[in-house]
Amino acid sequence: MNPSNPAPAARSPLLGMADASFAFQMQLRQRLREIDRKALNAQLLVKRHGRGLAGYGVVAQSFRDGAQQLQHAAARVREAIQPLIVAFMQSLRDGAQFDKLRRLPEAVHRRLPQLEAMQRERGASHDAQRRRACARLRRALSQLEGVVGELEYVAVNAGIEAALHGAMQAQLAQVSQDMRRAVVQLREQLGRYLEHMRGVLA
Repeated sequence: MNPSNPAPAARSPLLGMADASFAFQMQLRQRLREIDRKALNAQLLVKRHGRGLAGYGVVAQSFRDGAQQLQHAAARVREAIQPLIVAFMQSLRDGAQFDKLRRLPEAVHRRLPQLEAMQRERGASHDAQRRRACARLRRALSQLEGVVGELEYVAVNAGIEAALHGAMQAQLAQVSQDMRRAVVQLREQLGRYLEHMRGVLA
């Protein structure tokens, strides 16, 4: 290995978690906008064609309602991510501070037993905080998964309903396919985030 190009330092698990969470939140916002737009497109199509698409209109409204539920579930996930990152950062900060104290002159070392007791107490407090934050995020992600699954089911039903509308079949089928594709992309992104967070949330 060239000494002038040392190997990069190992990536902090906290940084990896924070980066993955930030990226997931950005992707989540993008997918939610896309799903909401697909829901509106379906409803506008139904309005343009009146009673002839009444059956499809029921499904389109269900998709729109599901998109709203998705917004609420996603907001709970975003709210739950921040406390977990804060808990990890506090734990790292305290660890670094105690390491600095251990490197102080000999006179300070007489207080090390107190420092060790303080570190154990703080560590236990941070562990409890992390567990609560992990549990909250797990619940929020589970709820989001459930809503995504329901919305995908509605999109599948939209495709079935589209097949019953003769001349409008092709146009409705395309709208339904667009809705389902947007939901599937969200489900896949959620799956990748869960995989990345598996060790943290275990």
